[in-house]
Amino acid sequence: MERQQNMILYAITNLGIFLIYSFPPTYLFHFFTGSVSEGGLGFNIAQDFIRYLLISIGLFVGIFSSTLFGILSDKTKPVGFFGRRRIYILIFSPLTAFTFVLLTFPFFREALTINFETAVIYLIVVYIFYSIFLNAFNTPYMGLMAEITLPENRLKMSGLWNLIGGLGTVIGLVLPALISIFIKNWVFITSIYAIVLVITSMITVFTIREPRIIPQDSIKEKLPFREIIKNKKFLNYEIAQFFWNLAFNLVLASLPAVAAAIFGFETSQEFGVIAVILLMVIGAFFIMYLKFGEKWGRQRTLTIAIFYLAIIFPIGSILYFTKDLGNIFLQGMIFVVALSAGLAAIFVFPMSILMEIIQKNQEASYMGINTIFMNTSGAIGTLIMSIITYIYAENAFFVVCPILGGFLFISGFILKKYSLIEK
Repeated sequence: MERQQNMILYAITNLGIFLIYSFPPTYLFHFFTGSVSEGGLGFNIAQDFIRYLLISIGLFVGIFSSTLFGILSDKTKPVGFFGRRRIYILIFSPLTAFTFVLLTFPFFREALTINFETAVIYLIVVYIFYSIFLNAFNTPYMGLMAEITLPENRLKMSGLWNLIGGLGTVIGLVLPALISIFIKNWVFITSIYAIVLVITSMITVFTIREPRIIPQDSIKEKLPFREIIKNKKFLNYEIAQFFWNLAFNLVLASLPAVAAAIFGFETSQEFGVIAVILLMVIGAFFIMYLKFGEKWGRQRTLTIAIFYLAIIFPIGSILYFTKDLGNIFLQGMIFVVALSAGLAAIFVFPMSILMEIIQKNQEASYMGINTIFMNTSGAIGTLIMSIITYIYAENAFFVVCPILGGFLFISGFILKKYSLIEK
């Protein structure tokens, strides 16, 4: 009888992945806008539009690279001990780590930052390579999850994967604030991120065993994209995810601006405070969803949570434009806590639902195409945010709040109308 492999040893890589995921939407803002004397680039808030632009470019790059490496991984013959998934993790996680550190200008800083345009060109080039390498190892890694998880353990694996990823996010939101108290060096901070990514990846590479599967000839004869899109449950899932992921990416990327606009937290240390509060609330609801999610119904609970967020998001605009009428800090905390209750469901349920839908022997191809939808929605949303930030600066998030509510209503309607998993 097939036994479930150690889920922690698989999921530990997600700590490193979410650790570096947390940086571009959050502390990259402080690197960009920090003073040159303290290791920043000295951009003004309007110039922070380049951060949203970089994230958008990375997501667009992911649309192609995730698909490519998903198909390549499915078609790769096992490479000795390293199989057809872990070989990609072994090669590309160190390359991802290196290019991630390059984002903070570790070499030739003065020559590359003589003007804004030069710095932007450098950042775009580095971010493209970083995004390619990240997808080259993350897509096969995601395919490995579906391949080694037994049906009865899918919610548990999804929950543990998200829990450890959430821990990586927590570390990513706390670590820079702590380190910068003693050492104001962004290259040092990103180097620690990079080391953690490589170590956690190698733990998975050398401890997880891949099933002995030889890719079927049928996969070579068919174009995986066409075959996978014929799966109606998968297509409905991806359309719903497109809209909730668009909203999720926007709120994540806007956290530094929200912290500055509502709470007046402009430094990296102050931002760490509000980030920890947000994550503590998300963590409490995360545990609740993980404990009762199967009983309540995974799709049903996710649907309710998304409709709930669709109502809560537009309140952000009301909150911002009435901030002079009362205690804005208290109002802001209530808004953040209310958002966290719904956002926690997006951490818990989607992956467990997706693993019910994808087909055997095409796990990485499914995950690659799943990444197309995720990256496309994230790129479109973040690109919109780039333009609005260029125009409205720190007010940008509050301008788009009602739009996010509309996107979430569409997502909730799809989840309500179409059954994706067995009840």
